[in-house]
Amino acid sequence: MQKGTNRAIERIEYEITTFIRHAVYKEKTDKKIGFLDRSIYLLLRNLEESGPARLKTLAERFKLDISTLSRQASTAEAKGFISRSKDSSDGRGSVFQITPLGRENLLADKKGRIERFQNMLQEWSVDEQELFADLLSSLNDSFIE
Repeated sequence: MQKGTNRAIERIEYEITTFIRHAVYKEKTDKKIGFLDRSIYLLLRNLEESGPARLKTLAERFKLDISTLSRQASTAEAKGFISRSKDSSDGRGSVFQITPLGRENLLADKKGRIERFQNMLQEWSVDEQELFADLLSSLNDSFIE
């Protein structure tokens, strides 16, 4: 261990790295839940929770460049999961919104994902689950601050 390294931070780094590896492995080897890939799932989930949004707004929310988010949105739009309309506040821009088909697929995938986590965390108390959710939220916030 390096001089001055906090042992807890070292453990956190290792556990997060291991967690990511396990999550990717599970996603590739287990029976796939639904058929939405992670980027489309997150896009649909964001539109469902936050409402219609412009491409620039979505790119800022996800901390992605506009070209990356544009490709993801185009894929989702081609599959009928989102639709594009003129921004009423600025006729030059477009606003994306989730479609009924997108919502249906999102809810099915979300249900499967939640069931997977319920099974993995069934031995945890509700308080432990709440604490873990709060800590993960704080960690995610730290990435974007």
